[in-house]
Order: sequence, then structure tokens, then C-alpha cells
Amino acid sequence: MEPGEARDPRLIALAQAAFAVALYLALVVACFGILSLLTDTDVIDVDASLLLGPSMVATSIVIVALRLVGAAVHLVQERERGDLAVRVPLGGGLLTGLGALVGYVVIGGMLRAVALRDPGVLLEFALHELLRPYSLAIGVLAALVHISFVVMIGLGGDDPKRPLWPWEKD
Repeated sequence: MEPGEARDPRLIALAQAAFAVALYLALVVACFGILSLLTDTDVIDVDASLLLGPSMVATSIVIVALRLVGAAVHLVQERERGDLAVRVPLGGGLLTGLGALVGYVVIGGMLRAVALRDPGVLLEFALHELLRPYSLAIGVLAALVHISFVVMIGLGGDDPKRPLWPWEKD
């Protein structure tokens, strides 16, 4: 790519969304580890299959990824229409956090109910997980990543520059 050649802002925004999703996964893993050490509990404290926890986290990651891609496309479209105002998306962030939390809890309950062949376990497991700090961390981290991602994209300008290494700066 030539230095003067224009870059597609949609591709840049989608690449940034992919990195934000990877950041969300890293934050969830780190937060779960810290919470587990501080509270001396397991993330999934019921006797369950090894895939229950990763499936629950994967569901929240998919929800966050879909919300971030939607926000990126929306912001690029607004910028193309000439709307350059940066708005802090508290409502969108809360919706992303709530969606990640509900997805995490509901999928966990559904998988647990299917494994035990008992539909009553779904509600019991979901309520149990809602009262744990891990599910709260899922929602809070999703909201924070969404808000910071939208602000980052909004402040990027028409031609976002890549960060420079210290030796590249003049």
C-alpha cells in the first residue's frame, strides 16, 4: 500500500473490533483468575462438564463481538454522513454488558439442564450464577470494553494513524 493511498475505514474499524474482542477475552480470563484467588472459589462451583465454563464465556464473547461490529459499522456510517461528534455510549455499553451477562447465565443454565435432563435446573443454575461475582465481572467488563471501543473509534478521526514505535518518532 502506498503512503498516499486511502485506507477503507470499515476495514480499520472491523480490525479494531477484533482486537477489542481479544482484549475482552483477556480481561475475562484475568478477572476470573483474580476473583478465584481472592474468593477461594471455583468459577463453576457445581459438578459439571469441562466445557460448561468455556461455553458460557464463548457465548458472552460472541455477544460482545456482534455488538462491537454493529457499533463499528454504525460509527463509520455516521462519519461518512459527516457526523463527527463523539458520543459516550453509556446506553449501548449497558446493553452490551446486560446481553453478555444474560447470555453467560442462560447458556450455562441450558447446558446444565440438558446435561442433567432436568429443565428445572435451568432456573436454579441461572439464579445461582447471577449471585456470583464472575457473572457480574462478565457484564461489567463487556460494558467497559464497549464504551472504550466506541470512544476510541470516535476519536480516531478520518484517517486514524497507527501507533509509532519509539524509534520511529522524529
